[in-house]
Formats: sequence, structure tokens, C-alpha cells
Amino acid sequence: MKQTIAIVEDDAQQRHYYAEALRAQQYNVIELDCRQSAIDTFSVRLPDLVILDIALNADVGGGYEVCRYLNERDKSLPVIFLTSRGDELDKIYGLQLGAWDYQIKPVSMEFLLVRIESFFNIKQRTSNINTDEADKETSDLRINKKSMQCFWKGEEIRLTPTEFSILSAILEAGEAISVDELVRATRQGVVEDNTINTHILHIRKKFKNIDAGFCCIQTRYGFGYQWSCE
Repeated sequence: MKQTIAIVEDDAQQRHYYAEALRAQQYNVIELDCRQSAIDTFSVRLPDLVILDIALNADVGGGYEVCRYLNERDKSLPVIFLTSRGDELDKIYGLQLGAWDYQIKPVSMEFLLVRIESFFNIKQRTSNINTDEADKETSDLRINKKSMQCFWKGEEIRLTPTEFSILSAILEAGEAISVDELVRATRQGVVEDNTINTHILHIRKKFKNIDAGFCCIQTRYGFGYQWSCE
């Protein structure tokens, strides 16, 4: 068996469809249909990844509460929201709660499998980092690769796993790093060059929400990006 994936979805037909497709890939799958059954199950043992709907029967925000609970238990646990709610505010809130991804139904099984595999790759890579190598610090920046946390001037910046991978690659490069190298650093087959540029915009915005004068991620036009605070 591969890793254990929990699916928290109140629609039995959809839940069964995703569960069977994942079992066909040799994943161990746990099927859950409400907030309470999910929390009761996770209080005993956490899975390796959770696929989570927002509305669970009459509990319109039950998925959010499950995500909040999981993030308090283990920030490194990949959580994927899979929901029909496509409002941008829903997506922002879900990611702020600690979800690794937010996908709007319908999503092809092929795409979902790629996302799952990419998140397991990220988790495996970070778990292989020695404790002594986990932290990287500058005068204002501190990141911990093991917990995938980032702090700027003492305040935490909530980055998605892809954003964290990109920032880490820029920091490790020292000199400028190409967009192609950043694509490879994410270890996600669905990331394209123009998507990297969008992620950089989001990363910069999150830093600027804390420090309006932030300008350390500099563009090297026609090539890529570089970390420089000078």
C-alpha cells in the first residue's frame, strides 16, 4: 500500500468515485462524510493527505473547521480543498487556514493524481532535511524547511507549499535563478513558466502586507529572479 488518503465528502457518489480511483493507484483510502466523523477519526490517527469539501451536509462550513483542526495538529499535513464553491474569498480563506491547495469541481482524476503526487514529493523532500539544516536566517528573514514556515521581521508569512518551494530555491541559489530552475524546484508537472511569475507576485504581496517597502525578490529580466536586499 502507498500512503493513506482521507476523503471528507458528503456526496456519496462523488466520494466513492474519487476513493475507487485512488485505490486503483494503490493508495489506502478512508471515506468520511461529516465534520464530526472526520475529527473523531483524525483524533486517533492522522492520514498522510486529506481531500476536503467545504459544505458537509447541513454543516455549510464544516470543511473549514476540519482544516483548522488539522492545521493545529500538523502544519505539514497536505490538505486539498475540493469543492464547488468558486468564490475567491472562499479560496483565500481556505488557504489562510492552512490548506495546501484549493480546487474547484469538477476536477479530472488525472489532474488530482498529479497534485497528490507532487505534494507527497514536497513532503518527502522536506522530511529528508536534517534538523541542523532546517533553518535559514538573514537579518530579517527566517525560514524552517521542516515545518515550511516563513517569518519576516518576526511575523509569520503564510506561504502555500509551492510558494515556499519557490522562495527556498531563490534563497538557496544565492545568485539569480532561472524560471526553468524554479519550475523544477516545485516538483510539480502542472507548473508552467507564466505560473511561476504569478506565484512570485503572490509571494511579494504577502511580504508587502507585513513590510510595505519589501523589495528583496528582484527580477532578472529574460532570466529569472534573485534574492537581494541591498
